[in-house]
Parts: sequence; structure tokens; C-alpha cells
Amino acid sequence: MLLRPLTAALLAVALATAARPAFAEGPRIICDLLDGVARIRLQGSYVGARYAVERSDGPLVTGVQLCDLNTLCVADCVVLDESALLGATYWYRFDVVSPDGTQRTYGPQPVTIGGREASGLSASPSPNPLRDRGTVRVTAALAAGQRAGNPASAMGLPGEVTLVDTGGRALRTLWRGKLDLLTFDVPFVARDARGEPLPPGLYFIVLRAGEQLTISRVAVVR
Repeated sequence: MLLRPLTAALLAVALATAARPAFAEGPRIICDLLDGVARIRLQGSYVGARYAVERSDGPLVTGVQLCDLNTLCVADCVVLDESALLGATYWYRFDVVSPDGTQRTYGPQPVTIGGREASGLSASPSPNPLRDRGTVRVTAALAAGQRAGNPASAMGLPGEVTLVDTGGRALRTLWRGKLDLLTFDVPFVARDARGEPLPPGLYFIVLRAGEQLTISRVAVVR
């Protein structure tokens, strides 16, 4: 049976979600979106200072430099993070050298891009019940979080949408590829891999993103 291990995997996903450690008080590092690009800013006035910004995937993880200490602060200490993914959480650190040579470090602090954390996957069939043709709306927010935590897979997690019957048998692969979009629609025709119409009844849509997955139900009527 396929359903039992799938349910266990979903439980494992929930248990794997851990609370992030607290960070020291001080000027906040905040994010807003400029034409869809994350703009990371250190609150406060640092005119004339030079600063560097580092982004990492955790408070104790070596990160990547988004700009170096040659960057002059003419108003705000700010950097555009063009590779940041909407819904992902990163840790940012600002190293600031004031005009008199005093150096201070702010962060690392956790910043969620867009202000709302990516928290899961969903595959929503519509219409439901379905007679013949419809779509499956795939929301792959968790994939963004996964890519944020694994720079080696920055091109997107492998994804798959599969139609499964109540006996756990895969009837048809509806879509397979890279999860590079947070939301998209997959065409759904109520037929198996041989093109035969599905008998009326209950079926499952299984969405996989890397090692993560989610399950939704769809009813077929005639």
C-alpha cells in the first residue's frame, strides 16, 4: 500500500520543522520588495560609513557576500538580493565601518523574504468533483524554502505530480520537472496512462518536491 508510507512521510516533514534560535537585540535588518527583488536594509543612519553584507542559511553557517566593505553608505545601508526566493528565510549580517574607523557587526538576523514564511506544499484539483478535464493548482512554497537551505540546488527541486488510486497504484504522471515557480497549473484529464477513462470514485493527487510530498483528494464522477 502506498498511502501508509506517504502519511508517515508527511508526519516526518512536520516533525522536521524546528524553531529558529533567538538573535541579539540591536538595529533590525528588514526586507522589502523592489520590483519583485528583495531589498535588505539595516535600520538606522550610517551616512559616510562603509559596509559589507553576508547572507547565509543559518546563524552558524558560512554565507555568501552580497557586497564588500568598499560599499559606501550614502543614505541607508542596503543591498539588493536578486537570488532570494519569496517565502524563504535567510540570515543576514551587516559589517559596518564608520568614518572614524570603528567597526560594528549587526546580525546575523533571520529575515523572511516577502514577510511570510514558506511553510508547505499543496496540490488543489479543480473542479472537484471532476467529470473529465480540470487543473491541479500546484503551490510549491516549501520548495522555495528547500532551495534556500541548499545552494547547490538553486535551479529548483525536482518535482512530480502523480495520480494514485485508493489501492496505492500510480495511474498516471500528470507533471514532472523542476519546481522553479511557486504557483502554477497542471492540466488534469480523468484518464489513466493508457488513455482509458477513470471509473467514478475517489483518487489521490500526490505532489513531490525533492524528499517532501503532500496528498490531496479528488473525486471523479460520470
